[in-house]
This record gives sequence, structure tokens and C-alpha cells, in this order.
Amino acid sequence: MGSRRQWVGAIGIAGLALLGAAYWLTHEPAPRVRILWRPDLAPQQQAALEEQYLLLNGRDRLPEGSIAYDLLDTSLTNIKALVEDPGVLDTNDIERNTFVVPFDIDYGGKWMWIAHRTPGLRDAWTRTALFVVLTTMALGGWARDGVRAWQTLRRPVDVHRKQGKPPGPNLPVG
Repeated sequence: MGSRRQWVGAIGIAGLALLGAAYWLTHEPAPRVRILWRPDLAPQQQAALEEQYLLLNGRDRLPEGSIAYDLLDTSLTNIKALVEDPGVLDTNDIERNTFVVPFDIDYGGKWMWIAHRTPGLRDAWTRTALFVVLTTMALGGWARDGVRAWQTLRRPVDVHRKQGKPPGPNLPVG
């Protein structure tokens, strides 16, 4: 494995394997939390805050105005920022003193994994771009070797036919 191209391919494959393992080992249902927004908060501001705190699938508005969300980023820093945000009046289902979501809370409809709690990977576009880059590295680094391997597998049949012998075993007749 001496060529630079093969090293690039190996890095791409290793990166894809690490991403897959991280997802497989850490994916779990997102908790459902209720948020009561400040009444004078503009819809655009609310949408921006929902995106900032990874609050998805808003539903089940109660008469007092609270909305249920799937919370994808359950890191301490994200929950603390959400609880202390001036646009948020109340965060039911979140421990406001310790900034954690209790374990016995209901699950939402979305799934979360460690990338949602990792700075730099929280953004879906970033994760998609990383996947595309790693896949391109893996394919670009190993495609030529794959073609060569396929040609090597096909070569004995071609060589056999080029020698003018019929296909099949060359056993002596008689």
C-alpha cells in the first residue's frame, strides 16, 4: 500500500467506517420536550431558535402555548443555552437547575446520535459534505485497484481462449 492514491482511499474507507460505527453505537430516540416561547417572539425568531437548539417536529400546542419538540442535541451546553435563552419562558421536561433531560421522559419521533452533540457535525449539510468527501476519497483511491482486480479475475478465461483452446478443462483425450 505504497501509493498516495491508496492512502487516500484507505483514509476514506476508515472515515466512513468510523462514521458508521459512531452512528450504530450512539443512535437513540430523541427525547420529547415542551417549550413555552415568549408571546412577543416573531415566527422567524422562533424558527431560528428551533434550528439553533436542534428542536424538530414541533407539535401538540397546548392552550397556554407550549409546543412539544424532539430535542436532538442533549448536551449540557445546548440545554443550558436553551433554558437561559430570553426567548424561552419555560422548558417543561428539562431539569432547569442541572440542565439535563430526565431519563424517564417520553420519546419523540426523531432519532439522534453523537453527531448532533458534536460541534462542527451538528449541521446536516456538514455531515452530508463529510460523507460525500469520504466516499469520493474511498472510491477514488481504490477504484483503479478494483478494476485491476476484476480484470485479473477475468484474465484466465481470456488467456485460455486466446490460446485457441476450447473453454473448459484441458484434459488429455484418450
